[in-house]
Amino acid sequence: MNAAIDAVVCLLLVSAAVVGLVTVEQSPPPPPGRADAVADTLATTTAQVDYSLAPGVREVAASEEGPDVSDVPLDSPELDRTAHGSLAELLARATTSTSGVDFVSTASAGRNATPAPASEIPPLTRTRATFRRGVADAVRARTGATVRVDATWRPYPGAPVGGAVGVGTKPPRDGVHAATLVVPTGVEPIPRSATWDFESLGDAVAERTVAVLVPAGPAKTTLRGNDPSAALLRHRYARLETEIDGADSAENASLAEPLATEDTAAANERLAAAIAPRVTADLRARYDSPVAAADAVSVSSVRIVVRTWSASAEVR
Repeated sequence: MNAAIDAVVCLLLVSAAVVGLVTVEQSPPPPPGRADAVADTLATTTAQVDYSLAPGVREVAASEEGPDVSDVPLDSPELDRTAHGSLAELLARATTSTSGVDFVSTASAGRNATPAPASEIPPLTRTRATFRRGVADAVRARTGATVRVDATWRPYPGAPVGGAVGVGTKPPRDGVHAATLVVPTGVEPIPRSATWDFESLGDAVAERTVAVLVPAGPAKTTLRGNDPSAALLRHRYARLETEIDGADSAENASLAEPLATEDTAAANERLAAAIAPRVTADLRARYDSPVAAADAVSVSSVRIVVRTWSASAEVR
């Protein structure tokens, strides 16, 4: 596709606990209605998304590895949730919360196999399925028919972990204008001290990957309760344990004990230690040096690409 890159808009959108930094690069300024204008809309327009945890409860109820939630009615108000934020923040949250882990199939396929796109990695759980749809509907309502928005999170190119949310139809072959937003996931970027060798880098990437999948602080608070949210989080830990133990090899540490305890920091450390050898080996195979690998690592951000075109353009 001969995509005309009108602008690259880097908008560092953060949670309430972090100070925001916005930088904009564009040359020349495109007319209104182009991709950068849509990107600005995503960054500045706030929305409320109402959703339910019922799909997650239904999944847990059908799972042999999940806790008992048979006493939770699917129409219970206890399962209702509301999320607020800019459209870009909501897209980023939907992308990370519905991300998947695919250690089992990547291990069986071999390290030289072509990695699946992030959009093809099955979600770890279906807990946020209605949230994902609600965010997509909110974005669609504010962007129009000739706009495609793709949000992607992946710790590094080809990683067996990641997620993607796409909104809108596929763009045509020509006459496409594009802009990019970068939204932080809430984890710190890789420090320079972790780029001296592949082992240190692999450890740092693994630690941050787990922190995105299961933030230890909120997880600890959730597990103190005895409600559907706690049951769904225990199920999420169980799914991670199944994926990692299922891909266990001489390189990987096995998770012999249950993860879902209130000591979430220790549980997350065990998860990170289990996947770090695989991440390290993968990075070593893909890059000539730790510095080059670190430059490609994107674990601390969600990338949102906006593409726009005229209504008369020929769609694929």
